[in-house]
Amino acid sequence: MKRIILPIAFAFLLLVGCGNQSKVDQKQPTEVCVWKHGQWTTDWMQKYVEYVRNDDIFFTGKRIIDIWNTWGLAYIDDDKTPEMILLCPGEAYGNKVLTIRKDKVIEWSSWRCNASYIPKSGLIENNDGSMGEYWDKVIRLEDGKFTEIFNHTDKIYMYHDKIDDTTGTDEYYCHFKGDSTLRVGFVDDCGEYYRLKDEVYNSKGNAVEFDSIDCQSTSIFNMDWPQILQENFTKEEYGGYTLTVIVK
Repeated sequence: MKRIILPIAFAFLLLVGCGNQSKVDQKQPTEVCVWKHGQWTTDWMQKYVEYVRNDDIFFTGKRIIDIWNTWGLAYIDDDKTPEMILLCPGEAYGNKVLTIRKDKVIEWSSWRCNASYIPKSGLIENNDGSMGEYWDKVIRLEDGKFTEIFNHTDKIYMYHDKIDDTTGTDEYYCHFKGDSTLRVGFVDDCGEYYRLKDEVYNSKGNAVEFDSIDCQSTSIFNMDWPQILQENFTKEEYGGYTLTVIVK
């Protein structure tokens, strides 16, 4: 069948994805066809589409696809259904990861934008910071449940003279396993943090940055998404259009 030519902007997303492709571990990528013959090809893809099209964000009446504008698929855990990652549209929103368990869509959100995962391990890392607080979290996805299994946080405490706010020394404290330690360096303090981080995450495989996955526009999840295709297409051409996503 004839494949419809997409507009330039959308075709660019479809073919090259977004982010820095050099970060991606290229071992054993899988091509998954998600749209064919005028419909979504799997039950799980249909569930994801319905969820992002209907979910109400912060009780504002806005849908997920009104804010998150790019998405991709990833094998985060080791089952046959890939997770959907909605890529960070801005620091205040973070990324969303959707998984399916017993026909129900379950959601996890990162703090800020910087996140990665180790394929088929069930592990996600969220390493970022904001307003004097810098965290490194590891989340495990297992049986449809997202559980935080590791958390290290650095916090800055700003000390100022009561009379002159320009004086004083700022101090960083390492918060780990219920203890708070004044930092005087990057390696000599919280040494156990580095060892345990390697044990629970870094040693489990090659991490893939969220912003390097093959991604598409969420505009195709709108009910009227065929309108983004060229205007003069026949019903037969529309039915023959396919959308294939690279999944790692």
